[in-house]
Amino acid sequence: MADDDDDENDRIILSPKVGKDGLFVEVDDDSPERETVEIHNRERFATHFKYADKLCGLQPTFDEKGDYNCGRCNQADEYECLLVDIPRIDRDAGSCGDWEKIRKGDPELRLEKSDAQKSVTAAGYGVAANGKGFGCHRCPFASRAIRPDSANRDLYCGKGDFRVSGNACCVLNGAPLRKKLYDNPRSRAS
Repeated sequence: MADDDDDENDRIILSPKVGKDGLFVEVDDDSPERETVEIHNRERFATHFKYADKLCGLQPTFDEKGDYNCGRCNQADEYECLLVDIPRIDRDAGSCGDWEKIRKGDPELRLEKSDAQKSVTAAGYGVAANGKGFGCHRCPFASRAIRPDSANRDLYCGKGDFRVSGNACCVLNGAPLRKKLYDNPRSRAS
């Protein structure tokens, strides 16, 4: 019986090459086997880091424009967030790990500053220094891929070892943040 338990732990653990910058190094390989590895890596990121693109991850968390900002989030109500306990959101450049696209058939619940609201830290709320938002096309962990994959993803994610599209995103996005969360006058309620 113990041998059966040992068989359950038999698996492949990948160890891709890591560059001096601490990111994985893309391999020059466009074989079906390599795409299979990347599909698994992408699905791992969808599960653990909320990665989403047009084919992978939870589709309500994919922003076709690739901005992932509060102004395009279903949790936003003017300058308030229905999910995160925050005095005011930055509609232009603010976002968190719970971003979701606006859908008419997806009603939200006003939690009214209850214990059910997430803290800024738990949600991973931040304001992009670029004033526009997030997305792989703004992430320093993404670089131009050696060649696009079969789904035309033309960037390479050095954190996850797979190719991505520019309008994809995950919670590890490394876009620089503003130090202050509430200092954008354009995003203040009038």
